[in-house]
Amino acid sequence: MVLKLNTILFEVAWEICNQVGGIYTFIKSKIPAVMDAREDNYYLLGPYFPNNSKLDFKAVTVTGDCPAGKTILLMREMGYEIHLGYWLLESTRPLVILFNPDSPLIELNKVKAKLWHDHQISSLRADALTDQVLAFGEIVRIFLTTLRKFSNDDQDLIAHFHEWMSASCLPQLHEDKIKIATIFTAHATVLGRYLAPNEYDFYNKLHTYNIQEKAAHYNVEAPAGIERAAALHANVFTTVSQQCAAECEIFLGRYPDSIIANGLSLKQRSSHESFAQHQKYRSMIDEFVKGLFFPGYHFDIRKTLYLFTSGRYEYKNKGFDITLKAIEQLNEKLREADAGITVILFIVSPRPHHSVKADAFEARSRYQHMQKLCRKISSKLGPRIYASVTHDGGSALPDINKLLDDELIQAWKSTVAGFKQKQLPALATHHLINEDEITGFCRQAGFDNSKNSAVKVVYHNEFIERATSLLGMDYAEFVSGCHLGIFPDLYQPWGYAPMESVVLGTPAIVSNHSGFGQFIQTNIPDHEDKEMHILDRKFQSDEGAAYQLSEMLYNFIQNFINNQFIPRSNIKNTAVEKLCWSEIEPRYEESYNLAMVRSQPATSLY
Repeated sequence: MVLKLNTILFEVAWEICNQVGGIYTFIKSKIPAVMDAREDNYYLLGPYFPNNSKLDFKAVTVTGDCPAGKTILLMREMGYEIHLGYWLLESTRPLVILFNPDSPLIELNKVKAKLWHDHQISSLRADALTDQVLAFGEIVRIFLTTLRKFSNDDQDLIAHFHEWMSASCLPQLHEDKIKIATIFTAHATVLGRYLAPNEYDFYNKLHTYNIQEKAAHYNVEAPAGIERAAALHANVFTTVSQQCAAECEIFLGRYPDSIIANGLSLKQRSSHESFAQHQKYRSMIDEFVKGLFFPGYHFDIRKTLYLFTSGRYEYKNKGFDITLKAIEQLNEKLREADAGITVILFIVSPRPHHSVKADAFEARSRYQHMQKLCRKISSKLGPRIYASVTHDGGSALPDINKLLDDELIQAWKSTVAGFKQKQLPALATHHLINEDEITGFCRQAGFDNSKNSAVKVVYHNEFIERATSLLGMDYAEFVSGCHLGIFPDLYQPWGYAPMESVVLGTPAIVSNHSGFGQFIQTNIPDHEDKEMHILDRKFQSDEGAAYQLSEMLYNFIQNFINNQFIPRSNIKNTAVEKLCWSEIEPRYEESYNLAMVRSQPATSLY
């Protein structure tokens, strides 16, 4: 059974042109494979946030020569703000339709009343974000319902919803019997995100929880209710790992039709390419670090290791707490060993902030300006020293100050005065609106980025993108320039960050609670030799995990000291193939076909 060639696929996600977490990476990496299969019969639907989409969205003129165009024009006449355009990705340009969820036309109380009446989903205590999600869902429902009316009866339509934030309209589409095949993918569960960091021994108690009671306790009745209804009413239900499937069966009342691992569009590099890329991008990180720390004090950049952890801000779920406890222990070990090694830990996690701090914003440019002036002085001194020696006929080194003109001397004094600073480098790169657990822990643990601390922390409060990055690079380049990624997740149904790290050649420590960690254990028996290290979070306490992580970090550093060698990860080609979209996308095509069969059971078309 094969889908008709003109079947139109709508992929719906809150993270279309709107980076929040891993689904953004998932969608971006999946798009090229989908477009190869569907060509022009593919649209991405997401929310419109001007500040988030301005860098990678290009609007196009809407014409009424297709059902999507007719629907957009009609809804604009009704007063809805809808944008059609291209998502400006590196490898492709998919068509996206973005809806402003802050529409005055949406009567939220009526939407909430209908959710309760038809699906018993309580949203009375919904927060501002959930209200936005409900408004977005209602606009998507109107769009898909209207588009169905503009389409021919024999035109097949498929809507693929990712996580609860995109799927509030799915149950109503089912209730209204709109002729659209639906797929819902759970990349995690709402209750899993809340229970894992707050309930002791969560994984062994899945069957014991009262779902409604826990949803009410954590004030996630609406998100959990939407997620459950979407899973129950979708024609096809999928998830990303066996771990998440077990949660879905209990929390959502349905076992997934298919478990499909997440993929990546990155190609594995050879050892030589990986090392060359590391050297190139490490030097760019060097510039930022020198500009940030050297105005106050100096350390040997050749004996400096860059570690990083990244992800959306979920302090315990992402294992930020374990990372910081381990780093605190590592700092003591390095100070006792007195090996002259400096460790810079980058924590990359977006947080609400007012603005970028000046010393972080100017770090690279400040260092580059100093470097430029040094080159200028050097280029002028060389010929003048030669001329002085040959003219005088002596062998003594001339007085350098006498060889520089007043303009250069003044420029040097001014640059040095601007470069040197008395205050210590700030922990966070941005002026945060509120202190969080990371800044609080660092303050209590004495991580102040002082000269005496062997471990220094750079808390980068935005995603790393080339256009806005303080380091002048994109995220993949940053990962390539680092020595080690740290991902001690407590709750992570898959885990894009560690997967990106090892595919880019950067060694990683990965939790055995993450889907990707379990993938490594199953598919790469010699993963330790390939610089993919597994941290046990299943069978020991948080304190035990922090101690094990500190030992792993210390051993990694000792290996660097003893061998003076920069290790790179080397995931097997056979394992990489299982993560390529060329292998994974056909499984989604099977799901789309199954959804179409289930949505039209009385026909003989499928």
